[in-house]
Amino acid sequence: MAEIEILDDQSGTTRRTRARLRLDDGQELAVFIKRPSRSPIARAFVAVPRLGQAEVRFYTELRDQVPIATPHCHGADRFWRGFMVVLEDLTDSGATLRSSTDAITSDEAASLLASLAAMHQQWWGRTELHPWLALNPRREQKLGALLSPSLCRLGLWRVGSAVPEPLHQAISRYARNRRAAQEAMSAGPTTLIHNDCHPGNQFVAADGRPGLIDWQLCRAGPWARDVAYLLATSLEPETRQSTEKDLLADYLNQLGPVAPTVEEAWLAYRRNVVYAVEAMLVTAAVGVMMPKSTSTTLVSRAARAAADLDSFGAL
Repeated sequence: MAEIEILDDQSGTTRRTRARLRLDDGQELAVFIKRPSRSPIARAFVAVPRLGQAEVRFYTELRDQVPIATPHCHGADRFWRGFMVVLEDLTDSGATLRSSTDAITSDEAASLLASLAAMHQQWWGRTELHPWLALNPRREQKLGALLSPSLCRLGLWRVGSAVPEPLHQAISRYARNRRAAQEAMSAGPTTLIHNDCHPGNQFVAADGRPGLIDWQLCRAGPWARDVAYLLATSLEPETRQSTEKDLLADYLNQLGPVAPTVEEAWLAYRRNVVYAVEAMLVTAAVGVMMPKSTSTTLVSRAARAAADLDSFGAL
């Protein structure tokens, strides 16, 4: 490599650098580089559950086997002190990226759900081919049981009225009994899931295909996790209320013969909205992962979904 020009450099959950590489052969590449955050708190949050290593393994082992748009990876590796992933710069490729507070339309949700259904069907019952995919949820179970009560409490304090008061007790009860609740949410067959498909991790490729970035939370898990997380964080409450049953039915049709019954799917969907609430509260609690206004918006959407669907009661 002959020269590197830094175009943008930001630090949140990870350090994200946009750069232009000028190679010895005269070729230029617009790249997006991910590596450990400048923040010690964010570095620990990513390092302890080995999220950076998971993203490296996704791009080096799984990306070409996933029927969903993802950035091209120029290189990825793990080191004893961290990781580095060098991706194409989607802003230079004609793709349309979203911000984390964007609300998507029901048609856009249907398009992304169709891609998720194709991925879930392809990986249904096959995640054991990559044993590390099962290690991620086991690590999260241990850390969650230890940290969830205090982080949810701090998150509730930081987002204030974004979570209706009647949900506070249910959230605290869930956090204290997280292991049993997670077992209920994760019952049934597993597949490959993205596990973090809020609007800020979505994009539309230049060819119109919906795509996902930030695969550091990918794992073996329940299909309903992706569906509930997507709809609870990405749709405005009124849009979600009027379309979620139809969107879920379309997803199940595209999932094909492995799909659960409508009744089983509706229960799993309602339950997994709880994870979206917890994930957004933890994000708000940690603070350095996204701006407070952003996490508050996502917490508010997810909490409204949980209240509308009686998600905590479903557990």
